[in-house]
Amino acid sequence: MDAEFYVKILNICLIPFIRDKFDSSYHRFMQDNDPKDVSRCAWTFFEENNVNWWQTPPESPDLNPIENLWHELKENLRAKVKPRNLAELKAGIKAFWNTVSPQKCSKYIQHMHKVIPRVIELEGDA
Repeated sequence: MDAEFYVKILNICLIPFIRDKFDSSYHRFMQDNDPKDVSRCAWTFFEENNVNWWQTPPESPDLNPIENLWHELKENLRAKVKPRNLAELKAGIKAFWNTVSPQKCSKYIQHMHKVIPRVIELEGDA
């Protein structure tokens, strides 16, 4: 996926979601530091659409709750599912996804309260 396609997806999905679910000044949008995510094209899109993008320092997976969830998914696939083909992989992902609850998501979000003070202390360094 390139930056232009990424921005098209954001325009189709993110902007309507923000308008529908949040007061425009209250939302926080997080993503990782993938090149398409931090491209000039994406930055321009965020500015033009008033997206409150929370910029994270490089090498900061602890600051993005979804990265920790992806890690748990990958570990589950490696250690428990051990898929041998595409069908087993898909089934393993679906089975894991059924375990994702609001409580699990909250656990990953609450983790940020622990790591953010440390990131501030290190002035954004890894």
